[in-house]
Amino acid sequence: MSGGELSVGSDAELAGHRARSHLHDGRVVAWTGSYDVPVAVDAEVDRAVPAALATRFGTDRFWERWTRAECVAKLTGRGVLDLVDLMTGADPGGDGRSAGVSLRTVRLAGGIVVSIGTLDAEGSGSRR
Repeated sequence: MSGGELSVGSDAELAGHRARSHLHDGRVVAWTGSYDVPVAVDAEVDRAVPAALATRFGTDRFWERWTRAECVAKLTGRGVLDLVDLMTGADPGGDGRSAGVSLRTVRLAGGIVVSIGTLDAEGSGSRR
């Protein structure tokens, strides 16, 4: 996985890609690499953390943690409680591996934080 397998553009330009994430400003980030394993992406523009989230989860590397948690949720079908575990560090390792997900986070031009998650072979049967 590399940042070179990601594209930023409009919804119309990237509509043909399955793994996409919509940014708050209307742009879309899409995975353009292979789909030989299930892939999820989540992206956010690095900006001020909303006050309620900052109070609950802190601001250190917030958007990295947030996008990683979102990838785990997308790949496993798990809900908000799992996001909280990942955001607070209650997930062993804090990296999604306990959920059977491998994660990588990259930064693109324009302050875009993107996490890419792939479902490990062992975790592929655990999708809900």
